[in-house]
This record gives sequence, structure tokens and C-alpha cells, in this order.
Amino acid sequence: MHRLFACALLLASTQALPADLVLHNGKVWTGDAAQPAASAIAIDDGRIVAVGSDAEILGLASAASRRIDLKGRRVVPGINDAHTHVTVGLASIDLKVDRAGGSAAVRAALAGQPRDGDRWLTADIGMDVLADPTMRRRQLDALHPHRPVLLTGWTGHGMLVNSAALQALGLAPERVPPGGWLGRDASGAADGRVYEYAQWSPRTQLPPRPDRLRQVIAEETATLLKLGITSIQNMAIGTAVPDFIAAWRDSGTPLRVRVIRTPLATAPGQTPAAADLPRVDPARPGITVSGTKWILDGTPMERGAAMRHAYPDGGHGRLNFSQAEIASLLGEIFSRGDQPLLHVSGDATLAAVLDAMQAVAAPAAWQALRPRIEHGEGLAPDLVGRARGFGIVLVQNPSHFMLPPAEGAYLQAHALQPLASVLAAGIPLALGSDGPPSPWLNMMFASNPASRPDQALSREQVLRAYTAGSAFAEFAEAEKGRLAPGYAADLAVLSQDVLDPSLPAQALPATTSLLTLVAGEVAWRDPEFATD
Repeated sequence: MHRLFACALLLASTQALPADLVLHNGKVWTGDAAQPAASAIAIDDGRIVAVGSDAEILGLASAASRRIDLKGRRVVPGINDAHTHVTVGLASIDLKVDRAGGSAAVRAALAGQPRDGDRWLTADIGMDVLADPTMRRRQLDALHPHRPVLLTGWTGHGMLVNSAALQALGLAPERVPPGGWLGRDASGAADGRVYEYAQWSPRTQLPPRPDRLRQVIAEETATLLKLGITSIQNMAIGTAVPDFIAAWRDSGTPLRVRVIRTPLATAPGQTPAAADLPRVDPARPGITVSGTKWILDGTPMERGAAMRHAYPDGGHGRLNFSQAEIASLLGEIFSRGDQPLLHVSGDATLAAVLDAMQAVAAPAAWQALRPRIEHGEGLAPDLVGRARGFGIVLVQNPSHFMLPPAEGAYLQAHALQPLASVLAAGIPLALGSDGPPSPWLNMMFASNPASRPDQALSREQVLRAYTAGSAFAEFAEAEKGRLAPGYAADLAVLSQDVLDPSLPAQALPATTSLLTLVAGEVAWRDPEFATD
């Protein structure tokens, strides 16, 4: 309707546009096949009403229209980050350990903290520390017998804790949440290693921290808007959906968010909390609620992804749930007509998922739900055809392609971790950060993927996956992801032209947004960029 209205206006060259804002003198990448490039955009009431040349748009603008000279800058649709984890952590002291220092640096940081205190001692650690047999519960207890210590592997799929933390989380060998497990010593006692849902589910029992959550949302979304991100699809592990929605609304951020249910202290097959929340609610504009995410394995880094081919150490990883449990959780999502979002890293995991989907419903019945595979390192060539038949959408994370040489060699050897070949196979591709938030850093990674150099995307393909691709992944392709009449006026005016082939790849991460619009309103403006 909006597109037809705008086209009619452009044809009626003597009639003024109903536009409250006109952007002109830009290099607009629209993402719209019908009109790939333009120099001017007219916006009214939060939507794009016309796109075209300066002469067309300025000639049709009314005297009341506000005009912004883009000064030749590159304009792109607002970035839609399809995989984020904006949430609140523990009330902790972050030790800020240099991962290059290994276990010795972690021990030194812990030894430097007082043994008494209420706040948790936390740090992100490397995979070498997580695997170190001298970094277990007993050694952590010697350093801190009373204060909870929680050391998280940087992949987020394994952690080390002391006895105080085990007790605070309510974990014991006889009390392990579904989908998780504990490392054990020779006697069968918990040795301080905690994996998968055993890390996440217990946090639902910790006291909520609404003030801190609002602060985190305000801080992180301010950073995202400065990068040209206008939408995120968020999985707030450990934060209840109603609490997250309330904090987001109270933060006042203009950033759009899709809130994705992530069941934690829930057995596969049970209806998750907040399943009855409406997708859209006029009382909370800019917030949608949809999708249910389950995490089905770990990652190759900690050898947690379930693989058909053995890792160099001889292991194959493991599934978080049995085949029957995977079918049960998929059946529950299917029964609600919701979209499944499945963390699937290993190819054995994906094979199990496809078998479970087949057991629940025929491929054609799944296609309308657009089931998502998050990460998809395990989308091996022999599984592509089946995945396409089920209507799978792949959400990939460019930073995951910058793995150490050993992991990269394993993935290359077995043709895992696809990117460009996904598009060639006709599988929809979206991009999300799941790590460093800058889409321009991730553009550099995706166009030069270290672990799979044969899977490089062009910069335009990256941009399309980060906009229209991500919109498709959340059923919003008719609403956003393009700069075209009828679409939401979400866009970014960039500090440099990321599509200019003369711009070196190494320069991409320095890109920022000079002006970010959400629904036609200024959500961020660089003080140096004049708009008057």
C-alpha cells in the first residue's frame, strides 16, 4: 500500500510529497532490487515514502519538509543484528584477566583479591585454562574458600567454579539441570567444571537486578546505534522475558528489539515461560516477542560440538539432549506455531535435528516456520539439501571464522562452517554478531574468513545478509531491511563508504554511523555531522 502510494506521488510531479524529512546528496544502497541505488529519500510518519534522485525528491518535497544534506555519504538500511545476548550478569568483580597469560594469570588475579566479600569473582578465560587439570575446584578452593569464583570459557559453553559457587548455584552431581553436566574427579565428585545448561539454568534462581539490567541495556544500545545498528534479535540467557521487556522499555532506547524466549530451567517438551505473550503490543512499540531458542551442543573450541568426524584428540563432542528430547522440544515449538532457533554447531547435531524434525512433521509443514540454525558450522555439504527442504534459515556469525589454525584446519578438512556456499545453495542467510558487535568488523571477517577462505562473501552480500537477510529471519522482510517506499525509515549514514572497492578491508572496522534513524527519528548523531 505504501509503495503504491509513493509511486503515484512520484508520477504526479507537480504534487508535493507528504514528507516530514528529506535526505539528499547521498550514495544510497537501498537493498531493493527494483531500485538498487539512489541519492535521496523522503520520509513521513516513520516510513519511507519515496526514493530517487535529488531532483526527483527535492522537487516533490514540500516547503515544510526538513532537509538533511548527506554530503555524499554512503547510506545503508539499518543493520539488523540477528544474534545478540544483551543481558545482565552476576553481581561480580570482573578480574579482566589477559587470556594470553593462561592459568598463571588467572591464579595471580584471584590471589590478589580479598578472601572475604559478597561479590562473585568472575573472569573470561581461554580454552587452555578450561582444559587445564590444575585449574579445578580443589585449586580454586585453596585460593578462595568462601567467595564464589566463576571463570567462564570465552565461548560461553563451559566454566570453572569453586565450592562456594557450586553451592550458590545449587549444583551437585545428583542435581544437574536437563541439558547440562558437571566434570567429575576420579571419585565421582564434582571437580569444578560446569557445562551447557548446568551453567545457565541455575541463574534463573538468582535475584533479579532490574536497575543493573536497565543500565546494561542503555549502555549497550547506545554503542549499537553508533555503529548503525537499528534492530537486534536478542537471547537474554538468564533473564526472564517479562523482566527484560520491562527493563528495555524503561531504558528509553529507540533501538528495535526482537525478544526471543530461551527456556532454561525447563525440560524439553514443556511449554516455556512467557509463551502466551503477544508478538506485538501497542504498549511497547519497537519490541516484538517471538521464537524459542534451544542450545543443542557446544562449540568446536571446547570440543563440545557433536561431530561425525573425530576431533584431533579422538573425541566427537556430545549432544545436550537425546534424540527423543530434541524431537520433544521441536514438537512443542511446532505445536505453538512458533519459530525454532537452534544452536547447532556440529554436523552430528544437525543430522539429529533434521531426523527429529522429520519425526515431528513433514518438511513442507516446517517451511512456514522458517526454522533457524544458529552458527551452523555443521551444515555439511551432504546435509544442505535436507536443510533446504525443511526451510532452514542459517544465522551465521562472522567472528566465528577467525578461529585458531587447528580448529580452522579441522573445519576445512571436513567442509564445515559454510558461508558463501549457503547462498549458492538457496538457503537464506542472516548475520548476527554473537561476539564483537561491530557489523563493519564482521564485514571484514566475512569477506576474509580465516578458517574458510573459500567461503568469502562480497561486501554487498554481507550487507544484504545483515539487513534483508536478518529481516527475513524474523518474518519482518516486508517491514525493514530495505530502503524502499513503504518500509520503516531505519537507516545509517556511514563515516566511510564500505562498498567502495578502494577502501582496504583493514579499514572497515573503523566505520561508524554519523547519523542513525529509527522510524524516521534521529536515534544517534555524531556531533561533527551537521544536520541543519
